[in-house]
Amino acid sequence: MPPCGPLDLSDAATPSAGELPGEVVDALVRAAARSPAYDGPAPDRTGVAVVPGRRTLIKVQHRRHETLAVCLGYERVRVAAGIPAPALLDHGEILAGGERRWWTVLERVPGSHGGAGPLLPRRQRAVCAAMRRWHDRAPVLGRRLDAPGTAAMFFGEIRLRDPACALRLVAALDRACHGAPMTAIHGDMAVGHNVLFTGSRLRAVLDPGAIQVGPPMLDLAWCIAVDLGLGGTVESAVAGYGAGVDHEQLDRLLPLMLARRRFDLLNQRRPAAARRLAVQLRARRPELLTWLPAPDPMPSGTHR
Repeated sequence: MPPCGPLDLSDAATPSAGELPGEVVDALVRAAARSPAYDGPAPDRTGVAVVPGRRTLIKVQHRRHETLAVCLGYERVRVAAGIPAPALLDHGEILAGGERRWWTVLERVPGSHGGAGPLLPRRQRAVCAAMRRWHDRAPVLGRRLDAPGTAAMFFGEIRLRDPACALRLVAALDRACHGAPMTAIHGDMAVGHNVLFTGSRLRAVLDPGAIQVGPPMLDLAWCIAVDLGLGGTVESAVAGYGAGVDHEQLDRLLPLMLARRRFDLLNQRRPAAARRLAVQLRARRPELLTWLPAPDPMPSGTHR
């Protein structure tokens, strides 16, 4: 696979990551509920993209950039890479809001979302071991980091608040990634994101991120940044990933991901986790703390 080329420092071609209107999401859920694969009651919730049945669940498109091709490709990843993930049981598309939008019915996997606590080091190792299998075995699918407009998606919320800051971060990301090997990546996997556990056992890896082809150390750096906010460690993640960690590139990428994640945490009104990442940033690249815009004034619990 070609190495990472120059990143598009503009955002002119950046796909919209905005949410679909609630009525479109509801129409997709109703279409999925008619599938014989779905074993739950008739949905009565509005604007909710994931609806659980008894042993299955409905998941529908709820952001504009999400594609059915990635969902179908994820089923190939599950089989080829041996990643624990919900099996795809049925899927389809309908015309909604003037465009074709997709729905899926998936196996419902038992487990709970990861978090802080005494199991965190073992959970970090389990997640990063699965990530390594993804990088080594998964078929390539989806959007490359160096595709036009894609890099800006990594700093999308910052871009909305402070375009100049986002441009500086994308330029730094370009310097860290240019010429790096590329592989299939998850893009948003961590103990604190898109995984289910029973105890320390990893039961399922859920939705891939918006970028599915990139430097493997970018995937690992984001994973570490998310879990450092929970009290995790770099050492546990690296131990789980095993041989093949490019420590030099990881050291270049981790501060950028820490900055991105700290911005998210401040917007989510999670000051304790944000303080953990500030400590990490001061030890690595303290100037990044001065780049970031102020937290969003929106009330806690409000989402765009």
